[in-house]
Amino acid sequence: MSASDTLPILTASSVLRLHREGGVAHFPGLARPRCIECRQCSAAQRDELQQLLEAVTRACASEMPPLGADRRLLSLSVEEDDGKVIWTQKVDEDAAPKELLRWWRQAAADNGE
Repeated sequence: MSASDTLPILTASSVLRLHREGGVAHFPGLARPRCIECRQCSAAQRDELQQLLEAVTRACASEMPPLGADRRLLSLSVEEDDGKVIWTQKVDEDAAPKELLRWWRQAAADNGE
């Protein structure tokens, strides 16, 4: 599975997967990957997601993650409709944009979790 370091432009066929890793305790419901299918998003929502992913990319380029066993990471990937992963990134949850965490929570609610 080879993915590019260059953030792709989100299209209606893109799928954004968000996965929480780490922390002091493991809660299966919180660890379950969330999926945002961009075909279900408006153009404005895709633009917002694009800007949030760009912010993650900038944060990862400029900040060293804090050390410690209790930190949580947010693992992100962008796939195309054929399931091929075209981009991945991990960001310390504390450095992730709060709006991205809102999307993560909303994806869980949309899936009845």
